[in-house]
Amino acid sequence: MSTPKKAKLKTDSGRSFQEAWTESFGVIERHGKALCILCSVSVVCRTSSVRRHFDTNHRSVAKLGEAERKEFLEGKLRKYHSQYLTAASFQISLCIAKHGKPLADGDFIKMAMLSGSDSLFHDFPNKDKIMQRISEMPLSRSTVNDQIVCAASDAGQQRTTHLQKAACYSVCLCKGTDRSDHVRLAVILRYAVGDTMRQELVNLVSLPGRTRGVDIYDAVMEAFLSHDIRPEKVVSVTSDGAPCVVGATSGFLQLFVKEAKHPVIHFPCIIHQEALCTRGSSRTLDGILKDVTKMVNYIIADAPHCPQFQALLDEVQAQYGALHMYESIRWLSRGRVLQRFVACLDEVRLFMDENGQDHPQLADGAWLSSLVFFADWTLHFSVLNRKLQGVGKTAERMFCDIKTFERKLQVFERDLESGQLKYFPSLKMHLEHPAFAGDPTSLQERCKEFSSIVAAAKETFSDRFLQFRKMETALCFLTSPDKARFEGLDLSCLHWLDCGNLEMELLEFQESSMWTNKFCDLRATLEKTEKMECEGRREGGSVSSSENEILKVWNSLPKHFKSMKALGIALLTLFGSSQACEQLFSALSYCKSPTSEHSSRELSRIRADLTL
Repeated sequence: MSTPKKAKLKTDSGRSFQEAWTESFGVIERHGKALCILCSVSVVCRTSSVRRHFDTNHRSVAKLGEAERKEFLEGKLRKYHSQYLTAASFQISLCIAKHGKPLADGDFIKMAMLSGSDSLFHDFPNKDKIMQRISEMPLSRSTVNDQIVCAASDAGQQRTTHLQKAACYSVCLCKGTDRSDHVRLAVILRYAVGDTMRQELVNLVSLPGRTRGVDIYDAVMEAFLSHDIRPEKVVSVTSDGAPCVVGATSGFLQLFVKEAKHPVIHFPCIIHQEALCTRGSSRTLDGILKDVTKMVNYIIADAPHCPQFQALLDEVQAQYGALHMYESIRWLSRGRVLQRFVACLDEVRLFMDENGQDHPQLADGAWLSSLVFFADWTLHFSVLNRKLQGVGKTAERMFCDIKTFERKLQVFERDLESGQLKYFPSLKMHLEHPAFAGDPTSLQERCKEFSSIVAAAKETFSDRFLQFRKMETALCFLTSPDKARFEGLDLSCLHWLDCGNLEMELLEFQESSMWTNKFCDLRATLEKTEKMECEGRREGGSVSSSENEILKVWNSLPKHFKSMKALGIALLTLFGSSQACEQLFSALSYCKSPTSEHSSRELSRIRADLTL
């Protein structure tokens, strides 16, 4: 019986790419196949297949003489590679714009890449080609400038198209100053595009020093006209509550409502309102901050004193290695300054004595008690402020954080009245010091005084956020329409909505388990997203935006729920705060460096627009 012959193993299957094909047939290697640069068709890596494709599909090129064919293919190859070089240059230019770097940094980036490539790709057989490709990238100052302007123009065209298709918008207005001390007004719109919520800067204009409501109105209408935006589609306006915006007779809102021909919801920025609550309830804090700032500036702002104080902290192995300086424009600055100052209080007192600085406050028990109390007090507000900030936070979620903090204030007041001080650990440690231990009357008086400050803050919180309280039931409709009662919805500012049809749709919706289950699943998803967000904040990771998850569910409803969908999307567009504007002005101030060569106002506006 004969045994079957074994198949011969081929030493060369002919399936590997041959460099000679590029010069002869105009193909390059791409994902294990030969890609024709003349027609962008993939061909099997076999000489016969490549030759057949070239002779069949590109006969006119194949008939050329050898020199002419070689020159033609080299030109096509350069053009093909230049597309990717231009794309890479655009990406780097956009990165430069977003980070507010000088336009001339393009050449520096190229030089840095070339400098590191020799070591980074030392074991790559095509290292020379990689370095050549990097050196060919166009990144000159003029090129970066043109690409930034081109990218902004393209983004502007897409923005105009999306705005014209959007069903409704909400507007956020905020005034600020750039590095040149020019007053600027930012007009930002929030709207839905498909299953994504977008925030876009539509205008950034200079205003006169004394801004009137009509000046803001003209700037907003100019932005609306340039993007073909219809004012009647505006649902709400969010601002910092300045008189020029909310004035009863000549404020911007009064003028804009006449143009929109229907009432507009006005939301004062939640973060601004929270900051005002803190300031109004803590008048005593101003004096404390003034004294602390004076001492901190003496230590940090003076060149010889700062290293001496740091050496002292190192010598005593203090918890922190330096103090923080106070910046009144930053919401979180006060808490950080006071906490660090209290932690280094003994070292500050010693340093001041050694340098002959007379600060009797450092030996005043009442002043020290107030200092320690406000360190704990501002810490609670800092926690709230951080919760209110972030991308993708709906107005409903932000107001829930405010209501939660109001309940915490009640607990803080009881805690101070009882003298337990569970939520004021630094104050408790300070008052348990032997200097206070023998004077229970003083302890009770101090706790009573601090309790009155908390009570005043609680009262201030209850007086503010009136518009949010008025819209609370409607805001809950956003994620819980299956639990909403039509009678409880305040739709007084939504005259454009077909309320009669909405009531019928809501009844039909709530009787269908198929549709109500969608929002039960949504709430479970939001709970999971919020948990991931908390974990991501600790780990520095990124999480998806909850507002997009909400929008997807509303978009999944059929068309015969159109009034419900219109209300849900309108509520989703509401700005809870003007943080987007604050971020914009931070980027604008960074871009408008007086020492940079790219400080033109128009270019800075474009860079800020791309940054938002």
